[in-house]
Amino acid sequence: MSKLSQLVFGSPQYDATQLQIDDPFVQHPESIPGVLLRIRPFKENQGVIDGAGLLQSVHDVTTNFRGKNTSDPHSFEVWFDEGKIKFYMHAASEAAADKFRRRVGTNYANSEVFPVEGGHAFPVIEPDEYVAGAWLEMEKIPYYPIRHYNSQEFEADPYGEITSEMLSLDDSKVITQVVFRPAKQSWTSGDRFKHNSVDDLAHALRQGTSVGWLNPRTRPASEKDKQAAKTIEQQRGQQAFHVNIRILAVSADKNEAEARARGVAGMFRNYYNGITEQGLDDTPVWHRTEDKRARKLHDHVRRMADRDWTDRRMIMTVDELAGVAHIPNDDIETPNIDWRHTQRGDRIPADAGQYDSPTDDDSSTDSNAENRGNNGV
Repeated sequence: MSKLSQLVFGSPQYDATQLQIDDPFVQHPESIPGVLLRIRPFKENQGVIDGAGLLQSVHDVTTNFRGKNTSDPHSFEVWFDEGKIKFYMHAASEAAADKFRRRVGTNYANSEVFPVEGGHAFPVIEPDEYVAGAWLEMEKIPYYPIRHYNSQEFEADPYGEITSEMLSLDDSKVITQVVFRPAKQSWTSGDRFKHNSVDDLAHALRQGTSVGWLNPRTRPASEKDKQAAKTIEQQRGQQAFHVNIRILAVSADKNEAEARARGVAGMFRNYYNGITEQGLDDTPVWHRTEDKRARKLHDHVRRMADRDWTDRRMIMTVDELAGVAHIPNDDIETPNIDWRHTQRGDRIPADAGQYDSPTDDDSSTDSNAENRGNNGV
């Protein structure tokens, strides 16, 4: 938002608002396109590395006769719901869901993967609950990569802080949603109407920077510029995805909804890449008037529940996206994560309920949530 717009309309802020609905907002599995999969991960996995392997295996680009990308979008989601951190993937079709089930089972051995059938395909929002939300986008144009495990390696899995920040009151809900759509192999070639290619950007960085207005001159490229140019160039030929990232917090406590949305969005700043000076910037869903703010938040909720795709011109390589969308391992210390603790297979019967199937020794600890899910409450 420009400075003039901020003066006239105010700056976007986290201002939790009720949706002005008479009945609970409910999304049932049969009412959404595609298939929602629940994942109960086994603690012992390679986290981000396994996530990269999974994304590579589902990078299926389809195009029409004109060469336009017609690939389906899918999503990876983390929910704090009913007092637990849970993991989901949404597949746009039955065929994609079957592939995801097999690929998750391959890359995250001993994890359970099963379709959500019955119950809810999105956390229920009551009329008297407050909602706060945001979407994330890159601070710079595409091709400047964010931090990932092969570039400025993380000291710890960023999901440790993200999931910890998601923990809230047991009757509150917090959702992070990453919608991803495979990009064509030519994604680094640029668009003459929007931005240059990776080669053009890297070349410009090596040429130095024009400084001064009355007496312009070229400042020679610094070592950081040269390093950034090399990092940008290395993306050529890599698989990538177009990406949307959304955040939602719901609570009967207005301050809690605002704090969770703001806090979770803030944790995504850990992906800032100091070499390319690229990071993720959050924009709250906001309007200065309450009625319009409620409508905008309702639209944000609906887009998340429908797993809607919007082109925000944000592209991430497999390595970048894996850092943002992956199943963590027991290196993170967040409590209340819905882990699987035994090493038996990767599937459960298709007629299992929405929540935990009683296949593990620890499943009794979530019996209340399971009963609520099976009763469709």
